[in-house]
Amino acid sequence: MQPDLLGTAPAPDGVQRLFFALVPPAPLRARIADAAAAVEQAHPSGGRLLKPDRYHLTLHFLGDFDPLPPALLASARAAGDAVAPPRFELVLDHAGSFRGNGVRWLGTAPCDALPAWRQALGDVLARQRLRLERQGFVPHLTIVRGARAPLARTPIDPIRWPLDGFALLLSRPGRPYEVLHAWRNAHGPD
Repeated sequence: MQPDLLGTAPAPDGVQRLFFALVPPAPLRARIADAAAAVEQAHPSGGRLLKPDRYHLTLHFLGDFDPLPPALLASARAAGDAVAPPRFELVLDHAGSFRGNGVRWLGTAPCDALPAWRQALGDVLARQRLRLERQGFVPHLTIVRGARAPLARTPIDPIRWPLDGFALLLSRPGRPYEVLHAWRNAHGPD
């Protein structure tokens, strides 16, 4: 089995993955798709480009469940309610890959606000007694799965992503992501 962006095997049938993520709006997804296609054309991966409706930047992975406990959903939603949505901007400015997992991605320019905001969300999740997958955080948005060729850090034309919220997503094998709840700022980033 091919590892996924979290470094684990794909979820077996019936298993549901729960995670918090940043989800780009539709106009931005189109720009990301164009950048992904350009990277793929210049540096063929031998893999498959993700569909734009799959684009997201994982913040915290809460785990695999079969079935998904209702109390967990309630705790995750309460944690999301306790954190103000992000109000800053990310810039996707390079492509790359992780060693050995077949994933290519777009990465962000250095941004102190993202790790700090993510930590605040993680602190609230911990207070809700939600188990978090503890891995190093490398902010990235997956664009290719099943890549057979690694990709060294490669600059791309910068894509500005004004953040105006975050979401709790559910992933099930063979189905589109389901947004269980989204937290949005009324006026976008400052």
